[in-house]
Amino acid sequence: MIKFFSKIRKNLLAKKTFREYLLYAFGEIVLVVVGILIALQINNWNEQKKQEEKERAFLKEINLDFKSNKEQLDSIIDFNKINFHAGSRLSEILKAFDFENPKRTETNYKIADSIQYYNDLIWRNKSFNPKNGTVEALLNSSSFDLIINDTLRRNLISWKDVLNDYLEEEKLAMNFIFYEYGPWARASFDPNKDDDPENTKALFSKRHRNFIYQRTGDLQNVLSAVKAEGIVNMINDIIRLTESKTDD
Repeated sequence: MIKFFSKIRKNLLAKKTFREYLLYAFGEIVLVVVGILIALQINNWNEQKKQEEKERAFLKEINLDFKSNKEQLDSIIDFNKINFHAGSRLSEILKAFDFENPKRTETNYKIADSIQYYNDLIWRNKSFNPKNGTVEALLNSSSFDLIINDTLRRNLISWKDVLNDYLEEEKLAMNFIFYEYGPWARASFDPNKDDDPENTKALFSKRHRNFIYQRTGDLQNVLSAVKAEGIVNMINDIIRLTESKTDD
């Protein structure tokens, strides 16, 4: 092709047709410019394809992380609902208990097993530990610009604040167990003596009942925070927005 154009140039110069040579030269320039533009466009397409592949990889990881987070949070919500129900039932049972004669009445005898069962449930604890590695990596690097969807970007930016607001309620409930109820329970109950009168006295004490009311209230606050902070809705939105991209 180069030899072909070179031959034409020589022929035009030999015939001294300057006007025709000028037109030819202009055509050559146009051809070169078009070639450069095509090369640039191809390069842009390749770069765009690489960026889309990187975005898709990040979204796949986010999708997997938040599906895991959803499964874990759903399990914790169910766990806390059971514990909250146990606290409510235990409070009702203790109201009907004869504290003057805890071991003598027939009613007390029948509900003793229920008290132990619900008391074991209410003091259980499980904390939410979500996977945040991919989101943190994105937010702390220029790679976050790869995320195109504006709604998804806003959710990822807001995720940490929403999560921390929810975890704050969990932390308050956990601290109550570790720093208030736990030390008192260890000092008040002897696990090696089932029939110890001191155990019975502690179990039906006013302080223990207040602990139960406090624990039940904390569980209610944790469950309410799930809705108030919108953490479940955000997780579901992030899963949906990442799936729509990874399935393309």
